[in-house]
Amino acid sequence: MPAFSPSFPDLRAQYEAQVDFLNQVSCHALDTLKQLSDLNMHMTRRIVDDALRIGHALAACNDPVQMGSVALREIPPAAEDWRSWQSSLMNVLTAGGATLARDANDGGWQAARNAASAGAAHTPA
Repeated sequence: MPAFSPSFPDLRAQYEAQVDFLNQVSCHALDTLKQLSDLNMHMTRRIVDDALRIGHALAACNDPVQMGSVALREIPPAAEDWRSWQSSLMNVLTAGGATLARDANDGGWQAARNAASAGAAHTPA
């Protein structure tokens, strides 16, 4: 038994357009999630490296009075890593939003909306 009645070929085409649009959006969402995951893994490695570097610098300090100045000297590279991560995060999120906006404006969204309204029009009350 066919999923769609042969008497409604336009309904089938509109539903296919809706499914294609949702497939495209989900693929872009998964790509963005992969980029976020990679970015966070990279940042985690950098945090661990920074913590080890700061720990070694503090452990190598012979005078406890100088520990504060040693810690303050080691903080700017770690802060730069955080700033770099934040910038990369905003780039990934902006690119993901732009991709979603492009997909929504290319006609797929209108076809998906028309499919939903056509489905409601063909449904007997």
